[in-house]
Amino acid sequence: MSPLQSAAALLCLLASPSPAAEPVPPALAWARLKTLVGTWQRTDASTAPQKAFRIRYRLISADTALVEEFGDPAKQVPQTVFHLDGGRLLATHYCAQGNQPRLRLSADAPDAMTFEFLDATNLRSTSDSHLVRLTVRWRDADHIVREEVYAANGREEVGTLVLERTR
Repeated sequence: MSPLQSAAALLCLLASPSPAAEPVPPALAWARLKTLVGTWQRTDASTAPQKAFRIRYRLISADTALVEEFGDPAKQVPQTVFHLDGGRLLATHYCAQGNQPRLRLSADAPDAMTFEFLDATNLRSTSDSHLVRLTVRWRDADHIVREEVYAANGREEVGTLVLERTR
């Protein structure tokens, strides 16, 4: 093969789409999600309410569901429940707005899990504010970045929390 043919073959190889990564089995993703069990606080807290803010993860129902309690458990707080459903991993977010978006795991990388909107109950209109994406990124065993995206009236708003494990 001439140098020109070799270069052309290499360019074709580089330009062709790479094979898609094998999806992570839901059971492995579930096992990793369960490592969140514990209490987490903001790393960037500067005000008293920010310093008091906590997110708590706990297992329920014979360890088949993971509950995320967002904020002060003494008040009515939003919760998200993660669980396996056959061949998929789901999250149902019980929002303080009164709707319950369901999200499915759509991307799982070594350091992040992203859940995307599947459907919702008690959502009058898709123009009403509702959770459409939730991502958890692991920095290490005791530090995560939690990003949520809400959609309303065709626009998205991103909220990001950098958290560290307290216990």
